[in-house]
Amino acid sequence: MTTRVRNAFVWTSQMKRFLNALIPTILISEIAAITFMTATWAILSELHAGLNVIIGGEVVTAIGVAALTVAVFRRASRPDVETASAEE
Repeated sequence: MTTRVRNAFVWTSQMKRFLNALIPTILISEIAAITFMTATWAILSELHAGLNVIIGGEVVTAIGVAALTVAVFRRASRPDVETASAEE
């Protein structure tokens, strides 16, 4: 196999791993963002909080969702490692 073909294969497998990690991450973070931000807005509205407090709560929630997104993406993009067999 030539170097050019080998490099194309490596790039393709890396891109496949990236896309396989990115798509579930986007879906999970979108569901989490909608759920958490709606809950934040509902709770703060029930407490009759001011507009600035509600917006501040939404910002804090968005930071939490961003951290969750990074954690999910890093976990999903990790290469699959096979566990050692117990049959030794």
